[in-house]
Amino acid sequence: MIKDNFDISASNGISKTDAPSLYECRQGVSVLYRERFLYSKYDPSKSILNIISNLTVTPGTLVLVMSPALFLGYTELTQKLSDQCKIICFEFDKQLYDFSKNYIPQDSKDTKIYSEENIKEYINFINTNHFRKVIRIDFSGGTIFNKEKYDNIFSVTQSVIDQFWKNRLTLIRFGRIFSKNIFKNLVHLADSIPFKSLYKTVDKPILVLGAGESLDKTIQTLKEKKQCGGQDTDSDKIFRDIFFILCVDAALNPLLESNIIPDAVVAVECQSIIEKAYIGKSVLSKVPLFSDLVSRSSIPKILGGPVSFFVSEYSNMTFLKTLSEKEILPPVIKPLGSVGLVASEIALRLRKNDDVKIFFSGLDFSFTAGITHAKETPSHKRQLFKNHRLTSVYNIDSAFEPGTSQITGKNERRMTTSKALISYALLFTEQFSDIKNFFDAGVSGVSLNAKQMDLASAIKDFALIDKNNDSLFKEKLSLKNSNELKNKILTYIKEEKEELTKLIDLLSLGNKSRYRNAEITLDTQLDLIITGRDYLYIHFADAQKNTNRQSFLNRIKIESNIFLKQLKTAQDMMEK
Repeated sequence: MIKDNFDISASNGISKTDAPSLYECRQGVSVLYRERFLYSKYDPSKSILNIISNLTVTPGTLVLVMSPALFLGYTELTQKLSDQCKIICFEFDKQLYDFSKNYIPQDSKDTKIYSEENIKEYINFINTNHFRKVIRIDFSGGTIFNKEKYDNIFSVTQSVIDQFWKNRLTLIRFGRIFSKNIFKNLVHLADSIPFKSLYKTVDKPILVLGAGESLDKTIQTLKEKKQCGGQDTDSDKIFRDIFFILCVDAALNPLLESNIIPDAVVAVECQSIIEKAYIGKSVLSKVPLFSDLVSRSSIPKILGGPVSFFVSEYSNMTFLKTLSEKEILPPVIKPLGSVGLVASEIALRLRKNDDVKIFFSGLDFSFTAGITHAKETPSHKRQLFKNHRLTSVYNIDSAFEPGTSQITGKNERRMTTSKALISYALLFTEQFSDIKNFFDAGVSGVSLNAKQMDLASAIKDFALIDKNNDSLFKEKLSLKNSNELKNKILTYIKEEKEELTKLIDLLSLGNKSRYRNAEITLDTQLDLIITGRDYLYIHFADAQKNTNRQSFLNRIKIESNIFLKQLKTAQDMMEK
């Protein structure tokens, strides 16, 4: 119902003020604002009611109402929603915002209109309330005044929802492996090098190397001899000696095959397939390893050299918070998805200050059809092994998989990419494009909005750099975590063992369990134990909201037995 405290203009459809005004029509009331009608001046509600009548709103949908103005059709919209749906209103024009607040329907007084001032509140809302999809409805012509802002908020909402469900799918597939690897790696964490002790220890140019095609060209440049005035300055020194090389694990073999030993390697992969990247030479035992706590636990043993741990915060879990509160968790790196991005983040933490230049290559996030990685990588070798009369040495199928597309790369060549690779490239751009002295030395791949610098040209600036000015980094490699950390880890493992033993007994015997606390209900006691151990169920498809409690508890019992064995093994290894 239209309120009476706003004058109705009938001056041939022209507003006498800059403020929104009501305009009486044959079949209702429209709004005139900045010489525009925000609704039809013949039948204001017809268009929006047609949209709503044809709308199908599935459970778990977030509905964004843009520029609600008179809220025409709002009541009809609410009637189409289930309990799992939510309507959020936006108005980015200050005068329309104040105007619209007066027309919120009487039966929807709890409706809130968001403006630019409370965008952060909205972002927090969609990050904590997990909707399945979002739809947008422009309720009036008021969206024309801030079209870009409405488009952006819809796009951000879509991205947040999409990312959440992508993460959920990742956790369903890998959540248990992540948690198991953490328990396995806790054994190695006690004897590792504190990651923070290596911060700001490298004073020479850092070269971050991925395993993309551009790595091949970079390796050729690194193998060239140093020259000064066209003459070799030192016959045993090559361009490689100028840099502190930090490579991803898949780039190890290409480097070693060219007799280039990296200064450190980064590992984040949790599956066994990555072990092929470490099949190489005995010199690997001298290469320091930066390992994610959720990565494959066998890698530190395969290398046998110095290792320093960090952890990717793959989910907002009570499990990780508990480890942090107990001062066990190593430094956290926010989830970046790609090992190349993680290596770049580590490089930023290693350099002494932002005057130290960082170059990256092999982070292509695209590939030439048939050639997905650099030569000598595990992927390349696999193609060579499979090659015979009927199978090409080129991996052509990869260029035509679902989700792939064509782009023009940095070298103006047509390249193939995928949705996942593009998402990594966008995240890389978001994280690193504004970093001082951060240069793209790759000759191919997706443009990453970093200043491009040819490595061969850049090397001329470093001709007189001391070969050993990463000595502080090497000195810190001798440091080890204290025995205090080992005791904290062992205490935590014992406590978890005890709690899981109690949980299994309660689930098996119920009220007859010797661990039964008669002061609270059995369900309450079970929830108190389970809630603090979300590693038991983070990989369940119904982890967010289980609808069958007995099924949930049955699976919890199975997982408890799996992790109890893991904890017993970890304790035995630490007490040897």
